Amino acid sequence: MPRRGLQWVWAGLVACAALAAGTPAQAADWPARPITIVVNGGPGSLPDLFARPLAERLHHAFGQPVVVENKPGAGGLLAMQQLKSAPPDGYTLALVTNAHLVWNPYIFPALTYDPVRDVVPVSPLAVIPMALTVNDKVPAQSLAQLFGLARQQPGRLNYASSGNGSPPHVLFEMLREQAGVDIMHVPFKTGTGALNSVLAGDTQMYFAGTALVEPMVKEGRLRVLAISDAVPDAAFGRAPTLAQQDFRGFEGAVWLGVAARAGTPDAIVQRLNAQIGRAQQDGAMRQMYASHGSLPYHLDAAAFAQRVADERKASGPVLRKLGIKPD
Repeated sequence: MPRRGLQWVWAGLVACAALAAGTPAQAADWPARPITIVVNGGPGSLPDLFARPLAERLHHAFGQPVVVENKPGAGGLLAMQQLKSAPPDGYTLALVTNAHLVWNPYIFPALTYDPVRDVVPVSPLAVIPMALTVNDKVPAQSLAQLFGLARQQPGRLNYASSGNGSPPHVLFEMLREQAGVDIMHVPFKTGTGALNSVLAGDTQMYFAGTALVEPMVKEGRLRVLAISDAVPDAAFGRAPTLAQQDFRGFEGAVWLGVAARAGTPDAIVQRLNAQIGRAQQDGAMRQMYASHGSLPYHLDAAAFAQRVADERKASGPVLRKLGIKPD
């Protein structure tokens, strides 16, 4: 081999050795400066309410400031683009949901990030149980009766959502597809707008987080026909789960978690995962979860990544068929 070629080979070997030696040291020194958690939502939004207590506990665990940076808009694309643009060093994290890591590739035609190539799942945080509710004037006391009405009157019934591509929209479409019924979608800009439309009788049903609809369920203004997960709440105690009614794929239907830039050293991912798991055992954190109608949910990083991959495999073909598009 020519002398110059040998020099290139030697230089490459030295660089690889330096990288291999440097990675453990970098992971061992981490964190040496502030960490940022990027949140798809403004101050006071549901993701923000989870991110800030977590940031405080990670600050105490690691001895470095943990800053929450709000990046709302575009279905999470702005937040995920910021994560994608960050170095893979564990100093930029993102609060994610299954919308960001599972659904978005099938909904947004020009996605600016690849959830497989650009993102590594670190840890789940919580599951948000969903309740399928109807206006109290809808003559259905069960999901079977509701879908029976829909089959008798195709396209006459409608459901509200908080916007095209939102979890209530995606999940109801997946449920509607399984049931084989024709129910019209009526999107609103916010969850509150969707809820008010059902309460007023302008729309007839809403698949929403249990915390949002709980007061109206207790007042008898909404009737619960199904829930995604069993929840320790008297308002939903008698409602059957979707799985109990032979509708699969809605267990833990909406979850929140933490992700890092792909390529982040595994040692850092493992440290983050462990500290997030410890934070979830904190009494105040558990009270916070309960106040938002959510259930603490933790897996190790590998199991979380596997769950995300399994969900992509299961829901991808259905979402392609449904052809859901964003606002």
